[in-house]
Amino acid sequence: MLKISHFIAAALALLFATGAQAEEAPVTLSYPEVTIFEADKIITMEPGYPDARYVATADGIILGLGQSLEDLEAWAKDRKVTIDRQFSKNVLMPGFIEPHIHPMQTIMMLPMPFISPEEWKLPGKTYPAARGKAQYEQRLREEMAKSEDALFITWGHHKLFHGDMDRAELDRIAPDRPVVIWQRSFHEIIANSKALDLLGIGDKTAFTAAFSKPNIDPGHADYASGIIHETALFNGIAMLRPYLFSPTKVQQGLADMRQMMLENGVTTSADLAFGGFGGPEMESALFKSLYDQPTTPSRILAIPIAPLVTGDPNVWLKDMKAKYDSSKFFFSNRIKLFADGAFFAQYMQMNPPGYSDGHEGKWLTEPEDLLKQTERFWDAGWNLHTHVNGDKGLDVVLDITEKLAPKNGQHIIMEHLGYSTEAQNRRIGEMGLYVSAQPNYIRILGDAYAKTGMGPDRAAQMNRLGSLERKDVPLGLHSDFNMAPIDPLYLAWVASNRITLDGNVKAPKERLSLDKALRAITVEAAQIIGMDDMVGSIATGKKADFTVLDRDPYKAGAAKLRDLQVQGVVFEGRWFPAK
Repeated sequence: MLKISHFIAAALALLFATGAQAEEAPVTLSYPEVTIFEADKIITMEPGYPDARYVATADGIILGLGQSLEDLEAWAKDRKVTIDRQFSKNVLMPGFIEPHIHPMQTIMMLPMPFISPEEWKLPGKTYPAARGKAQYEQRLREEMAKSEDALFITWGHHKLFHGDMDRAELDRIAPDRPVVIWQRSFHEIIANSKALDLLGIGDKTAFTAAFSKPNIDPGHADYASGIIHETALFNGIAMLRPYLFSPTKVQQGLADMRQMMLENGVTTSADLAFGGFGGPEMESALFKSLYDQPTTPSRILAIPIAPLVTGDPNVWLKDMKAKYDSSKFFFSNRIKLFADGAFFAQYMQMNPPGYSDGHEGKWLTEPEDLLKQTERFWDAGWNLHTHVNGDKGLDVVLDITEKLAPKNGQHIIMEHLGYSTEAQNRRIGEMGLYVSAQPNYIRILGDAYAKTGMGPDRAAQMNRLGSLERKDVPLGLHSDFNMAPIDPLYLAWVASNRITLDGNVKAPKERLSLDKALRAITVEAAQIIGMDDMVGSIATGKKADFTVLDRDPYKAGAAKLRDLQVQGVVFEGRWFPAK
């Protein structure tokens, strides 16, 4: 017993000695330098902790929130703490999320003049609205006179606002100069004879050969009218590339896109047509030149279009991530698919009775091919983002979705969803699908489509978003720039008010609630692109991304959302003023 007691005593002595040494060793605190931001109100978008006065940050993430500085003592003790009170009279929201843009399209479009039915306020310039054939033609002549470009390109024409436009009409307006008009949908371009000559497709044989390619519907490129659209569009863009992507225009477009996102509070976005304009390698290099700079206060998720992902999708993804992934430009297992055509061009596929003028919609991907693409990426474990606009197109997508084997952790997102029926919305809710909606359809087209194409009842119920809210469908709002401005507060205003260009309220029961509209540009928009664990709300452990507002949107109300002023953003803990 003596020997055992001596052994126990020795062991206890050693234990206490070790403990004493451990207590005496200096403790290295994580996050030695902390910044605590004070605001008049911090709107977290977190149901369990909806608001705060103070938020502690370090190394680009959120450490904690509190109603007082004392609440954050755990993160302040024994650390170097900076109290930043510059936002003490402002409201902080989570950095806004733009879940569907096309940066290459944005870069390409921003340097060209806009002539469209609505006013556009862009970085450093404003384009007034143009209505009617005479006003459109006047503006077109004025913009041409300002430009010395070898090929003049403008965007925004819509026949329901500006009258018909084709090659012959454009030849009348500009007989001696190459001109291309980009239709308001982006899915269609109209070229005059001089432009076709400049592009090397001025005779019918050359034109036909240029668009006789796999996956191009021959009816989508018409020599007589000079109209190139839908499945033929990207071939047309390839011909225009030297005139769209000059070094000067690319640099201007990159700078303007950065500024537009900053001025409107966007800190995270997703490219929903990655690779479609210049190929994955070129676009990766270009985007990294912007996003990987410390002066760019945003990040972007690259979501490629399906035809570009060759071979095993997961091998393709692994290779792209190894070559290009960074903290601000990155990939995930998400893919962009296309069903029917453009909403702004009335190319969406509509169920009976169809269009009032008798024309038919178009498929961007034939249903049988869409099924194959969907199954390929679903079986590889990817999340699906499917462009769909009309109710006939939506029936096809929902029917395909029901054929897929259920899997955990994968999601299917309906992109745009211009027109859906109540029955289809029930299916969306019951199937657990997500929606990323383009709300600007009702604002720009609600009155025009009531008169031509859809009729008053269907046109009033475009963007049936209130219905989705009542069915608890996760919902994001996107611009699809330049179908709408990269301006989340404007999108939330449109969705929660449903006021057309002419001031008419359409289907008020389909308005989003104020809270849902704000969730749709923050936490639910982040959920749409699979990033709600990182961004979308102000919560411990998430990125320290805040949009700084002049007022509380909940106090201002839905009617005033577009009047709120974005002062700038805090991106990963760093302040970037909007001006």
